[in-house]
Amino acid sequence: MKCRLALVVMTVLLGPSVGLFAQQDSSAASFPEASSEIVNFWVAYWAKPTPVIFGPQQESFDSNMHEVSFPFDIFNNPLDPSILDADAQWLKDHPANHLYIEGYASAEGNPGYNLTLSKRRADWVRQSLISKGVAGDQILLATGWGHTYPVCAELDQQCLSKNRLVRFIYSPR
Repeated sequence: MKCRLALVVMTVLLGPSVGLFAQQDSSAASFPEASSEIVNFWVAYWAKPTPVIFGPQQESFDSNMHEVSFPFDIFNNPLDPSILDADAQWLKDHPANHLYIEGYASAEGNPGYNLTLSKRRADWVRQSLISKGVAGDQILLATGWGHTYPVCAELDQQCLSKNRLVRFIYSPR
């Protein structure tokens, strides 16, 4: 958890100056070569199934917990609230499972705004899960990543909408 927290702090502090953000402003027609390689890496990474490192508990977690998608510029109203309800119920039924909540945003807008929006999404999902009966100590960290790790690299609306989400990451504790 300390490593993850350190990575969040480093990304927030150094990200804009080092150029770690994977997508550019939606007005850009194409990516520079290095940025394109980064984007392609993350798109390929998210397309792969999650590697099962922690055994059957993680496998069960990964198959039962689902991403929560959001509309453009909204942090407190998911596209399908029933997904969040199902995730909350599964977590209540499996109190030994712990998780990280990671919020994301599309590449529209500036990176600072996207980091704030994605953090709000992660925090809102955390509070929603707790209000639905999930124990607060099951959630180890809720953080926002902005548009750092895209699911889709294109800058059209269909692709950008795929990057507006909250993911759940299993932790053995």
